[in-house]
Amino acid sequence: MKKIIKILFGLHVFCLMLTFTACENYLEFPPVLEFNEDSIFTQRTNVEKYLSTMYTYNVNQMPFASTRLDRSLLDAASDIGCGYYAQSAYGAHQFNKGTVAAEWVSNNSLGEDRFGYHYKAIRIGWKLLQRTDEVPDATQAQKDRIKGEAKAMIAMHYFELMKRYGGVPLAKKFFVTTEESAIPRSSLEDTYKYIVQLCDEVIAMPNFPAIITDRNDFGRASKAMAMGIKARTLLYMASPLFNSDRPYMDNLGTNSNLICLMKYDKELWKTAADAIKATIDTCELYGMKLTNVGDVTKNFTAAYQYLPSKGNTEIIMPYILTGVYTDYGNFVNWKPRGAPFNGYSSNLPTQNFVEMFQLKDGTYRNWDTDTITPINKPTYPYDNLDPRFKQLIAYNSEVLPELPTATLQIWDAENGNIANGGVNGKRGNAQFAHYLTKYIYGYLNNTSYTSPNQWRPFTPYMRLTEMYLNLAEALNEYYGDEDSKPVADVYARINTIRARSGMPALNESLINTKAKMRVQIQKERAIELGFEDSRFFDLKRWKMGDTFKGPIYDLKVTKKNNGQYTYKKYIYETRPWFEHYYLHPFPPSEVNKLKGIIQNPGW
Repeated sequence: MKKIIKILFGLHVFCLMLTFTACENYLEFPPVLEFNEDSIFTQRTNVEKYLSTMYTYNVNQMPFASTRLDRSLLDAASDIGCGYYAQSAYGAHQFNKGTVAAEWVSNNSLGEDRFGYHYKAIRIGWKLLQRTDEVPDATQAQKDRIKGEAKAMIAMHYFELMKRYGGVPLAKKFFVTTEESAIPRSSLEDTYKYIVQLCDEVIAMPNFPAIITDRNDFGRASKAMAMGIKARTLLYMASPLFNSDRPYMDNLGTNSNLICLMKYDKELWKTAADAIKATIDTCELYGMKLTNVGDVTKNFTAAYQYLPSKGNTEIIMPYILTGVYTDYGNFVNWKPRGAPFNGYSSNLPTQNFVEMFQLKDGTYRNWDTDTITPINKPTYPYDNLDPRFKQLIAYNSEVLPELPTATLQIWDAENGNIANGGVNGKRGNAQFAHYLTKYIYGYLNNTSYTSPNQWRPFTPYMRLTEMYLNLAEALNEYYGDEDSKPVADVYARINTIRARSGMPALNESLINTKAKMRVQIQKERAIELGFEDSRFFDLKRWKMGDTFKGPIYDLKVTKKNNGQYTYKKYIYETRPWFEHYYLHPFPPSEVNKLKGIIQNPGW
């Protein structure tokens, strides 16, 4: 990706981006070009520069986009997270307070999505597909590679649109006139089938790489990525939100096929399982596997954070972070508040999330009863938890890797006379009893973060672990009834993930029905994919809107005069949830311009 990174931020590419994508409407053809289009397709290097601009439109989907949700991660708007409430700018608050505005969520740099960005990337893709064969100095293999990437990225953007909006307008070519671009929404069924069709066409290309092995190409699309997009698409279609004969709201009447299939088809789970299994098989055929660096206290971190050169063997597709992101390399917005960490806590894990983690023996700690620690054993409640816990979450009296001389103190004093208890004996700088450490602290290249120069260059968009979890879910849902025991491969996929982090296999005498396994898979997904933009959309596709409400729990930690600590669970808040939140609204500004675009219900 080094070559592409150099390209992305050059002035000449900036000009290309302006001239080819500066359109008022999301499907509008470009105005008079300031750059001669023909000159692009006279040289392969120019075409590759133009191709690279497609990747820049992933920016507002990245978990680390410089403005997206104004430093919140999307999972901070789910039951597993929150942002510091004293900072009202964090975008997760809009969801958690029930104040989401249609234009903000779908068409704002500080919102969740930039609707038009997807179509700008799609438009570039179709121009590449239309003209790449003209390039005189490119071999057929090079042309196929460019066209394969373009088509794979078009499919990816349509998937990202579909999971947010349902059925969307399908641009199947490069539009030449404004009249051509005035197309209505397609049904959800037509939308997902078109994504699958695009992915199948990419998969069938003989000159397109199955996986990315060249370190300079890390971040480019591959057949495995296209297979993964197909698999994700089918998993979403099989899920309750979409795979239903009844929409989540009835407002659209006969147009309800825009937001659900208007039928239930159990076979979609099997179709999804087959596509997921094919993705896994292809990845493993070419040497990919679940990341394991030989240390159960680091394997999980390595899976989402290490570069392939440092032992990561499972990244199918990353988000490459460059340029504008480096000023957030020290993660000041995410660190704990107050001295000596001096952060702002834009992302905080809830007690709901903490309780998903088992002890190392596979049982659960009872957090409903007050825990009183032995004297001078403040970390007692966290002893022997799943090794993934410490790789995700910081807690009272933990010594963090970045500042090994400092102890994280999150407690109220029994009286105001105990030194070093936050501020004047109170945890004035801590909203919650826990902090998120995923991405921030950890073991990047076997070191901790100590300066912006140790910036991690990617976040995961798709990795093999997710495919294992996807397969377990699809198989569990397809076979048997609610009281049937899951098939062996369901246990095997989950147990393989757990084993690399030192956790025991699932207790089959306890997790012995489809219904119980469903709950377990949901927990495993939250742990493995937490704060990777997964939980927020998972809850929606499972049609578990009420889970967003909570109640959201926290712990009150009190340091007693005798050196003991008391951990007491309490309700922090109950959040609003509205049925129309299941899908994003189309930006009202676009709906008003393009009459005939049917808005999602409730917006």
